[in-house]
Amino acid sequence: MLPRLLVIVITLAACGDDGVKDASVDIDNGSCGDQLRFTGELVDWDTHTMFCGVKDAVLEVDGGQGSMDTTAPNGRYDLCLPAANQFTRLNVTFAAAASACTQPASMYTLPVIIYADHGVIKAGAAYVARAMTMARQMSYFTMIQQTFDATRGQVLVHVHGTKFPKITLSADHGPPQIVSARTWAPGDSGSDIFFPNVAVGTGKVKLQIAGGGAGQTEIPVVAGTITNVAVLPN
Repeated sequence: MLPRLLVIVITLAACGDDGVKDASVDIDNGSCGDQLRFTGELVDWDTHTMFCGVKDAVLEVDGGQGSMDTTAPNGRYDLCLPAANQFTRLNVTFAAAASACTQPASMYTLPVIIYADHGVIKAGAAYVARAMTMARQMSYFTMIQQTFDATRGQVLVHVHGTKFPKITLSADHGPPQIVSARTWAPGDSGSDIFFPNVAVGTGKVKLQIAGGGAGQTEIPVVAGTITNVAVLPN
């Protein structure tokens, strides 16, 4: 009876580990083997007022390299990236259903990509990407007194940690907005910084962090699309 009891205890412990592994940043490769494990969350644009994850969205490595995952109800994802890459672009496909994150409920029609910097991941920084519903897109750009330009890209930078230096982009863009006191406000230093209507140019712009840090690199900018990135300042 003792050997059988031991097997049962070990099995329960393993299930418990699986149930909580997404609660925090974890760069342990686990089942990814020689690839790089990538975890994070995809949340609604105004999640700082009341948390709301974007569920049932499919994240897939660009270029058909095979790795993909579907977000949980809290927006969490967990997938493997090609370790040989320095950067990996992930395309997001949203569920064909209106989101209850906004009232009235609305669909996520504005395309989203997540640009994963492997150096940022290995440094242990969290990736928190945001998506904007069609209804919120209209009200948000009215609020920041900008006209949404479908010929330009949109860039959201998540800043990990407690240091919030100035973040700049090399391309022309509208006035940047930050999350401040649980609302959006003009600014270029904070935990989340949005750069509206970024000129596409050659398709890449240089992101710079005052004082340097992981994630200071060229990032893709795609017309009519939100590019989500994360940085870890020095």
